[in-house]
Amino acid sequence: MPDATPHLGLPYIAAAQAQKYVTHNEALHVLDSIVQLAVLDQNLTSPPGSPTEGDRYIVGPSATGAWAGHDGEIAAYVDAAWSFYSPGAGWIAFVVDEATLYYWTGSAWASMQGVITALQNLALLGIGTTADATNPFSAKLNKALWTAKTAAEGGDGDLRYTLNKETAADTVSLLMQSGYSGRAEIGLIGDDNLTLKVSADGSSYTIALTIDKATGKVSLAEHSKFSAYVNYDKYIGAGAWTSMGMNNARHNDQGDFDAGAGVFTAPHAGYFLFGAGYQFKANSTVPTAIRVGLSVNGAAPASDAYIAQGDATIVTLESGVQITAMLKLSAGDTVDVQAYMATNDGYVLANANHFWGCQIA
Repeated sequence: MPDATPHLGLPYIAAAQAQKYVTHNEALHVLDSIVQLAVLDQNLTSPPGSPTEGDRYIVGPSATGAWAGHDGEIAAYVDAAWSFYSPGAGWIAFVVDEATLYYWTGSAWASMQGVITALQNLALLGIGTTADATNPFSAKLNKALWTAKTAAEGGDGDLRYTLNKETAADTVSLLMQSGYSGRAEIGLIGDDNLTLKVSADGSSYTIALTIDKATGKVSLAEHSKFSAYVNYDKYIGAGAWTSMGMNNARHNDQGDFDAGAGVFTAPHAGYFLFGAGYQFKANSTVPTAIRVGLSVNGAAPASDAYIAQGDATIVTLESGVQITAMLKLSAGDTVDVQAYMATNDGYVLANANHFWGCQIA
């Protein structure tokens, strides 16, 4: 049976040994000296002048005096004398005056600073929280800072945060959540165009904006866009605002224009730009004035901002009138285009008319 343990060299109490306490206390001295190892210094080559009981050091190179011949060993001041312990490969010591961990390579003490900072190929990393297979890199904190390495520090002053996906059909994005439920996502989502989409519940998303990767064209997917016309001669009685009855849509991207009623309905609150106009066709006697206006929620056009008047001299099949106006609408408000002919009736000429609109903010 060996006399000591294989790793720490703690002495065994032999069978029928006298004064067992001596061997036991010696083992305690060893444990107290090398377990939870924190040394005051690792560069001294001779003992300090006034050591304190329990002080520990790593003996520096080419040591002299009481430390001579113990280079690299752990020196512990116990019972007013120095005891020395040879480290084993992989032992770790905290050096107090440097606030740095060192480890014994088998032939020398080396700083663990490089080992700690060179973290490579980690499967999981959690900062302030626990990482898992779903979120292998996780951080729980209130602030985060990324700053560029300056030219004075050997950098170039730039900072680029790179995100990469495998194929165009994959997604690379920044997902913003509220209570761990998605509310907004921006990135290359399923293609290589820049897309911003939003959600009220974390499951159904609406695309708010798309920027084409090749042209830079910006598409506001949910902003209403339509253009309509009436394809027959629309009769307008004298002296009354009358809907032009737009019954055809050239385009109606979000479906907010109802060709059956000739009415646009605002899907969201905001600012909308509208244009409308027509070419006049006489019934028999030319009116004294022709006007076009925008009707909000069925009301007759009532302000200069919503009404435009045609030429003072009206000629059938030649005279026309048009208006462009920006309206502030609430969700659900309706807009219709109406015509007015003073004194005498007439027609809005088929196909020579228009009503268009789009949301701008």
